[in-house]
Amino acid sequence: MKKTILFYSIIFFVSIQLNAQCPPSTSTIDLDIANVRAQLHNGGDMWWDLIGNARYEVPKGSGKYSLFAGGIWIGGIDGGGNLRVAAQTYRQSGNDFWPGPIDTINATVSPAVCSQYDRFWKINKQDVLDFINSSAAPTVDMSTWPGNGSAFNGQAHYLAPFEDVNNDGHYNVADGDYPKFDGINGSFTCHGSLHGDQSIWWVFNDVGNIHTETGSMFSIGLEIQCQAFAFNSSNQDIANATFYEYKIINRSSLTLNDSYFGCWTDVDLGNYLDDYVGCDVGRNMAYAYNGDNNDDGSYGYGNYPPAIGIDIFNGPFADAGDGIDNNRNGVIDEAGEQCLMSKFMYYENDFTNIGNPSLAQHYYDYMRGIWKDGRQLTYGGTGNNSIGTTCDFMFPDNSDSMHWGTAGLDPGYNWSEINSTPGQTNVAGDRRFLQSSGKFTMLPGAVNYVNVGAIWARDSAGGPFYSRNALRRADDLIQNLADNCYDLNLVGIQSVDFEKMLVFPNPAHSTISFELPYANGNKYSVKIYNSLGKLVKTLNESILRSFQIDISDLAFGIYVYNISSDKGNSSAGKFIKR
Repeated sequence: MKKTILFYSIIFFVSIQLNAQCPPSTSTIDLDIANVRAQLHNGGDMWWDLIGNARYEVPKGSGKYSLFAGGIWIGGIDGGGNLRVAAQTYRQSGNDFWPGPIDTINATVSPAVCSQYDRFWKINKQDVLDFINSSAAPTVDMSTWPGNGSAFNGQAHYLAPFEDVNNDGHYNVADGDYPKFDGINGSFTCHGSLHGDQSIWWVFNDVGNIHTETGSMFSIGLEIQCQAFAFNSSNQDIANATFYEYKIINRSSLTLNDSYFGCWTDVDLGNYLDDYVGCDVGRNMAYAYNGDNNDDGSYGYGNYPPAIGIDIFNGPFADAGDGIDNNRNGVIDEAGEQCLMSKFMYYENDFTNIGNPSLAQHYYDYMRGIWKDGRQLTYGGTGNNSIGTTCDFMFPDNSDSMHWGTAGLDPGYNWSEINSTPGQTNVAGDRRFLQSSGKFTMLPGAVNYVNVGAIWARDSAGGPFYSRNALRRADDLIQNLADNCYDLNLVGIQSVDFEKMLVFPNPAHSTISFELPYANGNKYSVKIYNSLGKLVKTLNESILRSFQIDISDLAFGIYVYNISSDKGNSSAGKFIKR
């Protein structure tokens, strides 16, 4: 589907910081091993054809598209008080990212390096296994795998992950070296290896030229090593998902304070003119769903339209001792704490104060939950109210029972697009949104891994709200997969009774609910244990589809539930009582 995109033209008369003269990237490739065909670009953006057509097709081969475009945003303040931002949207105003790794000493890159790395390396895990086990010839991308950087160009010695068979520190397929995939040698690592059944690797930077997308007068000095991957799984929720890992390295000698990482998404869920958006605070997920029961038009999904979400599985490291529960797990300042979804905003495709950003300050403020006019996000309506409760998340609906987004204050109703103020409903339309993680400090040489997933689900038994609940169930399964370093064996896909069970809210206060994807009259036993392993609650009953357990008498803390059916199926998980 082609659509009109409004944009500003930005003209630069002076550039304070000298940059190389790298041209914009031109390479493109499809991630396509499972049930999704997702187009990628080597420039911080993806999911469209750079002309005006969506290229995130799901189901693959259907001619139906669920996302129009996506990109990453990063920004912060240097020690001199200068704003430094790098972001990408539609490229019509320009570019903030260019291909290639950068010099580790002076954080520069040459046009020749940008040109050399204006490409992708696409590897199927099976091709690596065939190379190892049956002496099959390596693919072209295996032979040219960028395992090492150039010492002449000052690049890091190790780039793309590889198995160094002879331990000489250099990637050479003739020595039997190969791209390092999880599980090939029996181990899974959350970082430092390729994931999935197909992985696409590339690298880009923000120092290759002047930042004409955001207008930022200063670059940051970022090298971002990426992989997009997917699983050819028999489980439909996993087969309908795509995954993205960003290894973000600060190659500059400057500390970036008050930093934020943002995932920007332009959602086109089939017919792009009838979408709603929202966020699930406990799941760190932003999502879109259809405005009614029929996604009409030639590009629409028809009856029982799907829902799609973007989940930040792992985020940047939080600052030690900042006194903030950045991952909302009930523990403040634990070792290795991460910033997950800290803000969620959507904006209109116009030039108003709640519309498209046009200045570097706008991009940075959107990541901080601040509108273009400097007004902080407020709860209710369009989120740009002159009075009202300030908040962190637009349209959380019923996902923020602990009122994290309003600093513990109960705003009195669940804010969503169908309940923008009590009794009022928004008009569905063309949506784009931003979820961000922060704030954190990015020291010179700091490395942060951010893992993001695009989750898709469709419930054929009802309308868009059923699909939204199916999306939550799919996200729970896939978050578990990410938490287990993408090891499908550890996830242990449950039988149909449990693999799509929804447990909410989490954290919970007075009751916790369990919902199955369909009616079921089996008998269930539910046991709840405290953090010391003591059994504190037991429930035995027959259930049709959903049930609740009163936990108002439990103390605050982390609990483990175990649910089993009379058919011998079982599932376990954790929830937080607050």
